[in-house]
Amino acid sequence: MSEEKLIPVFIPALVAILVNLEDKKGSPLSYEEVIDIRDNASVIMMEKSRADALAESRGYDDIDPENCWYDWQICRRDMDRKPDLDPGARITMTNSNDASMQQAFADARQSLSQFRKLIHSNTDEGFFPLIKTKFVLDDGNMFVWLRVVETSDTRFIAELFEVPAELRDYEIGDTFDVEDAAIMDWMINHDGAMHGG
Repeated sequence: MSEEKLIPVFIPALVAILVNLEDKKGSPLSYEEVIDIRDNASVIMMEKSRADALAESRGYDDIDPENCWYDWQICRRDMDRKPDLDPGARITMTNSNDASMQQAFADARQSLSQFRKLIHSNTDEGFFPLIKTKFVLDDGNMFVWLRVVETSDTRFIAELFEVPAELRDYEIGDTFDVEDAAIMDWMINHDGAMHGG
């Protein structure tokens, strides 16, 4: 019996379901609608090699369920659907002990002074500074992007602007005091254009 990891696969593809339901609605699906559609869609567990083969036969990769809203908005942009909606930022669940990841985290922390300068030099309404930090969960580490609302020389006050299903105990707007040492990455969303990261 194969011991290959099983991953969830939407049948039909989640992106196809979202396209169909948005067309029926006649306007963009809301965040809540997208998450509800994902949570109620049909899923089968499939070995990764078979899932990869299915994606190849389809001619496209389906939406990542952990980043459903983000991936859906990027798909909408690729299909030139209007109006364009802010996708927010992707979340990542991974092994933080990986050497290349540790180097990327260190590089991000070394450039925080540059990030702070960018924050203090821009007051545009469409300017959203973001930091990535780690949430420790029972089944692994989740790296989550937070929107910076305040900064000092050694830390940031930042808030959740979207809540992944894995963070069910939190709400949009919850704030966190994040020390520089806990920052894994930073970026700026300026009217939908991403800088840094």
